[in-house]
Amino acid sequence: KSLIQKRDEVKAVNYLTTFSKLLRTILQNSDKREITLFDEIETCKLYTQLESMRFGKKIAYHFNIDETIDLKSMHVPALIIQPFIENAIWHGIMPKEEGGTLTVTITKKEDAVSCIIDDDGIGREMSKQNKFKGEPSTHQSKGVHLTQNRLDLNNLLNQRNASVEIIDKKDTEGKAAGTKIVLTFKEY
Repeated sequence: KSLIQKRDEVKAVNYLTTFSKLLRTILQNSDKREITLFDEIETCKLYTQLESMRFGKKIAYHFNIDETIDLKSMHVPALIIQPFIENAIWHGIMPKEEGGTLTVTITKKEDAVSCIIDDDGIGREMSKQNKFKGEPSTHQSKGVHLTQNRLDLNNLLNQRNASVEIIDKKDTEGKAAGTKIVLTFKEY
């Protein structure tokens, strides 16, 4: 809406085109229990591209994908990676005045594929403090819990061993330096 009001037609058209691709992709995958890792990564790229268009230079992002991995033959639960990217952008990078960088890396080691979502944001502890203005809270984020439940169910139904690891990064002085999420999927 802002781009249209500013009469920045080129950016508005690019944004709407990317948004429509993302929406179409999500709708196509909404009734599927699993999708290919290729489709999941494409959805994540569209989402990240949209957020980058919205916030400009405040967000830098990179997708590093091991080209030896056959992303189209590996299946994962739909929208399993995107919520972590969303959290990295909204709760890690956006609160930083100077912005930050998000890196999504897909690697293979032995019989497992790892999807690493790494940000240099403010970290989870500072994000919690910002969210509740320093007051102790009993609120617990449901996103990570729901993702773990979906992975557990997928593991049970498909006899797999997928996992989520959350790493609170620290700098040399012990201060928060972002968050790293490692989703690991065993090949089958």
